[in-house]
Amino acid sequence: MNSGEKDVLKWPLVVAAIVIVARVIVERAGAPENVSNLFSAVALHLLIVPLYFAIRIGSSSMPRPYLMQLKLVTLFVVLTRAMVIPVYWLAHILGWQQQRFAGLAPDVSPFTAYIVNPFGTAGFWIVASIVVGTLLGSVVIALMSRVYAPERQS
Repeated sequence: MNSGEKDVLKWPLVVAAIVIVARVIVERAGAPENVSNLFSAVALHLLIVPLYFAIRIGSSSMPRPYLMQLKLVTLFVVLTRAMVIPVYWLAHILGWQQQRFAGLAPDVSPFTAYIVNPFGTAGFWIVASIVVGTLLGSVVIALMSRVYAPERQS
């Protein structure tokens, strides 16, 4: 990974970590579900950050912009989901009752609680985010390349 990619990834990952911790705090404080849902890692890696990457890529002259979008979205979603997995483990260990942890009831086997649910959820969101984030980002990059193309030629 080159320094340009690290620069583009750094702040979105910091924001993702803050959002993940904030959601746990808000949930544990007893906030209603619609309030805790405002702190959504899924919204970050499915829509918000892929659009941010696309805008950064589209406004620059990076080589292979669509491949760069795919790479950045993939790295971001995998790293973000890796930050979420320990939250699922804590939810099972501490018996958290929020709706998103419904499959982690105390009577669930350790294999299901520590492997199947967290990694299954991560796998689903990784694939969904790569597909949606790359497609959305590609559209934004294509539109921006039309806007920035005259500037780059002069």
